[in-house]
Amino acid sequence: MAEAGRWKPYVQRQGQLLPAFVDAALDPSDPVFFVDDVVDGLERSALEQRYAVLGEHAYDPRLLLKLWLYGATQGVYSGRELARRVRRDLAFRYLAGDGTVPDFRTMNRFRVRHREDLAAVLRATVRLAQGAGLVRLGLVAIDGTKLRANTSRSKALSHQRMVEREARLEAEIAAVLQRLDEVNAAEDAEHDEDDDGSGGLPAELQDRPQRLAKLRAVRAQLEHEKGEALKPTHQKRLADSEANMMRVGNDGALTYAYNGQAATSEDGFIVAVGLTTSAADAAQAVPMVGAVRTMTGEAPGCALLDKGYLSEANLAALRAQEQPCLIAVGRERKAARWPRGAETQRMHRLLRLPWARRRYAKRKTQGERPFAEIKQAMRFRRCQLRGRAKVWGEWNLVAAACNLRRLFALGVALA
Repeated sequence: MAEAGRWKPYVQRQGQLLPAFVDAALDPSDPVFFVDDVVDGLERSALEQRYAVLGEHAYDPRLLLKLWLYGATQGVYSGRELARRVRRDLAFRYLAGDGTVPDFRTMNRFRVRHREDLAAVLRATVRLAQGAGLVRLGLVAIDGTKLRANTSRSKALSHQRMVEREARLEAEIAAVLQRLDEVNAAEDAEHDEDDDGSGGLPAELQDRPQRLAKLRAVRAQLEHEKGEALKPTHQKRLADSEANMMRVGNDGALTYAYNGQAATSEDGFIVAVGLTTSAADAAQAVPMVGAVRTMTGEAPGCALLDKGYLSEANLAALRAQEQPCLIAVGRERKAARWPRGAETQRMHRLLRLPWARRRYAKRKTQGERPFAEIKQAMRFRRCQLRGRAKVWGEWNLVAAACNLRRLFALGVALA
């Protein structure tokens, strides 16, 4: 038997005379308060305009945006998991408030509906950092990372199988329609012409036309992407037809993925993002430099890019824009062969200079640090949504959350 007075009081389900506040149970230094203050200070007119004035009252966009942003900082990207956290985690419960709590369907619809508005949220985090005297653009590192798509490689269909399955579905639909005509003719003979005696579209036809239309659309997309290089073995996934096969991870395994781009400032803020369905990075160099200008209102002092972005066209375009850049002409730690193009030869000579080597040496840690934080600390290794438009919004959400983590780590005080 425990000795009396040995332990501190421990009582469960004890009523309280005065109401308790959730935030009183949280650590005052918890990042949830920082996210709460940031969202309260955002311009939300674009979010609010997407809701109708009439009809049932919607949940406050601030509530849902806070949940998604804070969830991303904590590695939560599922609507169901967010709903579970609201019931079990005090920090999420604090953000949800004292009223009714949205279910996971409402949370998921918010993320899809406002996928374009999430780019403005990312821009707001960059402006917030700029207002605090951060976001140094003397050196801007641009890099890409592969984001696993929410689809399975084993469920993909080759072009040949698509053609075969289309033919089988067309034959099945034709057989059902022929049988339906025979039944209708028999019913017309038995009943009056005004009495069809049917209960709607037969069950056999309720899914087949949709599946056939989807197959045709995916096959046409595959043929458009591959062009004359199309082979019968080339594959596409029906669940997310916009994702393409890319090498992902340290083992270089082939899987369906998107190519997420990010430009990072000297002090570690993501100042622009991009998303492409191509595994190659070369076509993203000039657009990403333009995205930095659009997002920050300033041009990078010098853009740092790896060899994946190297091309004569990119070097010529950036030089025409008077945009300083350093792009590797060979693999790191390996001697580069003398290039052929005039612009590439100029970059090769430039990278031999000591000051250029010192600058370019910062690219790897500066450009890849956000990806390490996103994939390790924030645990974002696979997209939750399907389709490029939806993944674009998801990528902006993750980048905005990464910037919030950076702002909080630097102790930025909000006005």
